[in-house]
Amino acid sequence: MADGGPPPRCAVLGATGFVGRALVADLAAAGHPVQVLSRTAEHGFPHRIGVTLGDATDPRALETVCDGADVVFHLMHSLAHADFAGRDRVIAQRLAAAAAAAGVRQLVFLGGPRPTAATSPHLASRSEVAGILLDGEVPAIALQASMVLGRGSAGVELLSRTARLPVRPRPGWTARRSRPVALADVRHYLRAAAGHPPLRGRFDVSGPETISYDGLVRRCARLLRRPAALTLPSPFWSHETAARIAGLTSPVPATVAGPLFASLEHDLLPADTPAESVLAPPLGGPTSLDNALRTALGVPVPQAPAGPAYQEEYTRLAQAGPHRLWRAITALGGDHGRFPPAPAWALRGLLDGLLGGAGAYRGRPDRPVTGDVVDFWTVRRRDDTHRELVLAADMRLPGDAELTLRADPAGTGSLLWQRVRFAPASPLGHAYWHLQKPAHNQVFAWLARSIVRDAERGT
Repeated sequence: MADGGPPPRCAVLGATGFVGRALVADLAAAGHPVQVLSRTAEHGFPHRIGVTLGDATDPRALETVCDGADVVFHLMHSLAHADFAGRDRVIAQRLAAAAAAAGVRQLVFLGGPRPTAATSPHLASRSEVAGILLDGEVPAIALQASMVLGRGSAGVELLSRTARLPVRPRPGWTARRSRPVALADVRHYLRAAAGHPPLRGRFDVSGPETISYDGLVRRCARLLRRPAALTLPSPFWSHETAARIAGLTSPVPATVAGPLFASLEHDLLPADTPAESVLAPPLGGPTSLDNALRTALGVPVPQAPAGPAYQEEYTRLAQAGPHRLWRAITALGGDHGRFPPAPAWALRGLLDGLLGGAGAYRGRPDRPVTGDVVDFWTVRRRDDTHRELVLAADMRLPGDAELTLRADPAGTGSLLWQRVRFAPASPLGHAYWHLQKPAHNQVFAWLARSIVRDAERGT
C-alpha cells in the first residue's frame, strides 16, 4: 500500500482474541482482504471476513490460511494448554514453513519483551517463537509489549479484580516494573506493519510510563473510585497461590493466570529498538496510562453536570509570560508539584480516605492530558492552545467540584485566571458550599499565589 497499490491481503492467527478481533476489524475497515484461522464455525466474524476452519498446529490449515496472503499476523498464545511452550514452538515452525511456501511478504508477531536474564517459561516461550520466525525465510518482525491494556484481556481482568479488594497482599514480585501499552497503540503499530515495506527485527511497543505491578493495581483502583485498600507485605504469597485464587474468583483460569503472574518475577522493560523508530507513531503520541486503563475498564472521563452551580473566580498578575505560567499550572500534582498549601490538602486527603474516597493518593503522568489522574483530581479538559486546564475533584463530596486554571497574556507578563465551580447534588451540597467557603477562599487564594510564584521563579 506504500506504493499506492491495492491494500495487502492479510491473514490473522489468533483472530478471536481481544487483540485479534480488534485488528481484524481495523484491517477490514482499511480495505484489506482478511482471512482468519478459527477452530470453530461459531467465530462471529462478518461475511466479508474469510474463515479457514482448523487448528494452528495443523500444517494443512496453515497452508490454506497463508495461501494468497501478503502479510500474516501471528497473535496466538497457547497459555491454556499445559505444554504451551511446546505447542507454540510447533506452531511457529510450521507457520514459518507455510508462509515461505505461500510466498508471504511479511510475518508480524505480537509477543513480549526480550528476556535479559533468567525468566519465566511464558516470556521464554514468547521470545523463542519470535526467534523461530525471525530466523525463517520470510521477513518477520516481532512487536514486543510487556502488557497490553484492553477490554477483554486476562491481564486487565486480573488487575480490576485485585483493585477491588479491600485488603490486598503485597508480595515482593508486585514491585517489578513494566511499560504497559494501550490496545489502541498496539493496533496502530500492527496496522502500520501491514502497509510497510518488509522488515525484519524485534521492536518494542511500550507505553509512556514505567510502573510497578502494585502501582498499576493502585492506579486501577484510583480510576475505579475504590477506597484505599489495606496492603499487607506477603513474602510467602507466591504467584502459584495468586493464580489458584484467581482461578476460583475470576473468569481467568488458573492455567492462564499462573504464567502471567510468574512473568511478574522480573522487570518487563523494553530492551530492543523502539517501534516508533521504524513505524510511524500514533497521531498525538502514545496513549497515557490512565486513558489506556479507562478504556480497558470502561470508565469514562467524568463530565460536569448541567444545571445551576456556585462559583468563585480569582485572578492574579504574574511577571512571567503566559508560557511560563502555563508550565507552572500543568506541573501541579505528584511529589514534586504538590498542590499548595500542602498541609491543607494532606488533611483533606486523610479525611477523604476515611470517607472511602480517593484519599491521599499522590501521582501524575509526566504530561497530564484529558482523562489522566493528578493526585485526587481528574483532568476533565486540557487546552494547550488557550492554556486552560479543567480539573474535576474525585474527593467524596455532596456535589461536583471543578477547578479551572488559565494563563492569559497581560502586557509583558500574564494573568492567572482561576475558577472554582461547585454543583450541589442535594440540599446537603448547598450547606456544604456555604460552610466551607471561608476556608476554601483561603486555600484557593494560596494556590493562585503559589502558581504565580513558581512561574516567576521559572520552576
